[in-house]
Order: sequence, then structure tokens, then C-alpha cells
Amino acid sequence: MIIKGLLKFGIAACLLNSSIGFACTKEELAAHNALDEVQKKDVYGFEGSGIPCTSEMKALTAEWKQLNASDGKQRGRARFNRNKFGLFIHWGLYSSLGGVYQGKKMHEGGTGPTIAEWIMRRKEIPRAEYKKLARSFNPQKFDAEEWVAIAKAAGMKYIVMGAKHHEGFAMYKSEVSDFNIFDATPFGRDPLKEVEVAARKAGLDFGVYYSNSLDWSDGGDGGMKDHGPGPGIKPRRAPMPNTWDPAPVSFKHYIYNKSIPQVKELLANYELSQIWFDTPIYIPPEYSMDFYRTVYKANPEILVNARIGNGFGDIGTPGDNVIPDKSSENTWEGIATTNHTWGYSSYDHDWKSAKELLYWLIANVSKGGNFLLNVGPDGEGVIPAESANILRVVGNWLSVNGEAIYDSKPWIIDHEGPSKIDMKGTSYRQDNEVSFDFSDKDFWFTKKSDKIYVIALARPVSNKIKVFSLKSLDIKGIRLLGQTDKLYWKVSDDSVEITLPKIKGQEAGYALEVSL
Repeated sequence: MIIKGLLKFGIAACLLNSSIGFACTKEELAAHNALDEVQKKDVYGFEGSGIPCTSEMKALTAEWKQLNASDGKQRGRARFNRNKFGLFIHWGLYSSLGGVYQGKKMHEGGTGPTIAEWIMRRKEIPRAEYKKLARSFNPQKFDAEEWVAIAKAAGMKYIVMGAKHHEGFAMYKSEVSDFNIFDATPFGRDPLKEVEVAARKAGLDFGVYYSNSLDWSDGGDGGMKDHGPGPGIKPRRAPMPNTWDPAPVSFKHYIYNKSIPQVKELLANYELSQIWFDTPIYIPPEYSMDFYRTVYKANPEILVNARIGNGFGDIGTPGDNVIPDKSSENTWEGIATTNHTWGYSSYDHDWKSAKELLYWLIANVSKGGNFLLNVGPDGEGVIPAESANILRVVGNWLSVNGEAIYDSKPWIIDHEGPSKIDMKGTSYRQDNEVSFDFSDKDFWFTKKSDKIYVIALARPVSNKIKVFSLKSLDIKGIRLLGQTDKLYWKVSDDSVEITLPKIKGQEAGYALEVSL
């Protein structure tokens, strides 16, 4: 009866394999089988096909915990946490289409997400047809130093650039697959290397995004076919794999003949601070751990994100365009787009304002995370001017108030004030009216050693403010970041009342440093 039930739920092979062992009790199996596929992800806290009660998962998790706690990982975490603000770059063959295929935009028919970098999946473009795009991909306006200068002007401390997205096309010179920008296009250069060199020259850390589990060109289906649920059970992510023109290889073949070998290339040829994996879906735990071991062996300080799968990451993420509800001192990173899409869209002009982006940065950092903000260069290699201009305004604010952001940690409270904004995903901002007209009573908080930072995104109506969360502190002094003007303050029954000088400049808000 147990085996019959396991077959029904598509997990018999995982639990009964002799190399895995059978460690789950009947009660644990019953609890597992009572969950639907989405609930499994939510309850276990990860995607992947691993089941926590199995001998395999217990052994792999113990190994991961040991490596994750190493001195090298702690050095990598310390550097990551100091940086706080980074530039995400989504750029590939999809950029040349700009979200339009055969005259139709992403939302005009198709299957799956409508974000521009998903055009191969959405429009079900055959693999051979898609590869033809490489013949004319020649981004002559690409300038690595200009990209890095934009990140630097924005106050960013690191860059994560796409090495390969789900389309399967490598944006670097790869010996593993000739479906890459150096060999398959008239461009014939390695932009990943050029950005890495420019970033290092500018003093910025450099990492890569690599879609390790999903590859529409070469057989990466996230383990859906071989390791997903049985017939009749709704999978957690149905529209992701290539089902219209699948590669004639197994998922295992893809992992060990393309994905891990390309990750080894990236580790050998580029100086990396992190690798951003993606879409684990049903990736087996031994595959996730093989990726983790590969990175660790190359350099223990290189961090990998949680989307390596099965709970084996170093960097958590609340989700695409999501700000979490609660603070955490764990290592994590919020990610967001400058408009609504990650790859370049020729028709998405709903750009986030500088104040909104500052809110995203401050909201993530005050909760203990980093913030990785995406731009999508076009097919010619140009970061849209709207993105670049907005980022410069953010950088101007950080040039004055950056002490409240970089190398900070969450305080006992992240925010006080009347504004309440939920950010729950890529479509949330589109589907809901969200206002960023903050009150002068809204304050966010960060800390460093014996200092608390109070951050505002609105100028005060008068020169007097009240900060209620500071009332019980033994305050030694308060200063306005970026200015030397003297501040006056006093403790009342319910708050600390602060008299501000005239705040110079035209940027949104200000920040105070409170010494204890």
C-alpha cells in the first residue's frame, strides 16, 4: 500500500532508490502526501524534488550546512552585506526582439509569462528558428565601461550579469556549447569578460546569473518530466519547460553535459563574487548539491542564491519584485525591475520613479537585505536612457545618505509611520494603485554598531519632527547626513523631538545618524 501510494504521488523512485534509503516514517509520508505541489514548496521552504525526511536529503543537508558555515562563506557574506546595492543585467538574444515576435507583443497570444525575456517560451519559437537570431545579433553600441559607469553613478557596489538565460544562449565565449555570443554571432566578442574587467577596474564586485535548471534549447526542463509529480497531479510550475520543440536529451544529460560544465567555465575564467541560479522547480537534490560543491571547490567565498534548489543556497530571495513583510538578519537579496520586465521591452515605458526605487532600496535594506535592481539593455547593447537617468538620481541621494545604507543591519523595527505599501510580485504594481507620496511621519531604520539611522523619504512640513521609536534610547548625539548644521533634540514622554536645519539639495528625504 505504501509503494502504491508513493507511485501515485510520483516520489517512489526518490524514496526507494537503494542509494537514498528509506528514512521517512509513515506519519511523515502521510504529511508529505497531504500537501499539494505549491504547499510543498511553501512548507519545505524550497523548490526542488527533495523530501526532507529521506536519508538522501538528511545527508546532503548535513554536508551543505558544514560547507555553508565555513570561514570562506562567512567572508563572502560579510562582503555581500557591506555592498547592499547592486545592478542586475538581463541581456540576451531575446533583447533583439524587444518583446515582439512576428508583429505580436508578448500579451498578444501565447503561453506562459509575458515578460520580454520569455519570448521563446511565450511564442513557442522552434529551437532552430530561435538560433537564427544569433546570425544578426551584432550589438555595436555595447560599451562595458559605460554600463559600469551607470552602476557606479547609481551608488551600486556590485554587478550581476546574465551569462545564460532560459533561452540557452551564452553571453560569453563558451567551449561547452557553440550557441554563444562569441562563436554564433557577427559580434564575436565576450561582453561578460568586458563587463567583469570594467567592474573590477571601478572597484565593483562582479557576479553572474546562470539559468542552471531551465534551458529551452538544450534539454533543461527544471526536472519536470523526470522528477515532477505523476499524471493527474497539478505541477507547481506548468508553463515553464519547452514542450513545443523539446531537445532530444534527458534532464540529467543537460545538467552534466552543459549546465555544470558551463558553470565550471565561468568559475575558471571570471572573478566572481556570486552566482545567481534560477528556476529549480523539480531539480533533484543531488544535482543541486553538485552545483554547490562545484562552486565551493572553485572558491568558498563565492555565494550562490537559494534558487540552486532544495534549500542549498547561501543567499535567500523573497521573490521577483517582492519586498518581504518581516526583517531578517540572514543573508538575502531583494530583486526588482526598473519597469515591468527583466529583458528589454520596446513598448514597456512604465518606469519606476527615483523615489519609488529609493523606497525599494530602503525597504529591503531596513529589513536586513541587499537590493539588486535590474536593467534590460536593448539589442544594440544600450541601457535605456530612462533607466540610466533614474539611477543617477538614486546615486545622488546615496552620495549624501549612503552611510545609512551600506554595511548596515536591521534594527529592532524597520519602519514607523502611516504609509503601508505591499509589493508582492511582478504584476502587483500593475494591478494595484500604489502611491509613493510618503508622509513626513514615515521613517525607516538601520543600524551599525552604536549608531541608529533614521531615513525619511519626505521633507518635513515644518522643521520639527517626532520619532517615536527612539524614545527609550540613551542618545549621545544626532546629526543630519551630508550637512554640518547643528541639530537640537529633546526626549519627550512618547518620542524624540528633533529640530532640523534647512535641508539642502533637491533630493527626496534625508537621513539622520543617532549616536548611542
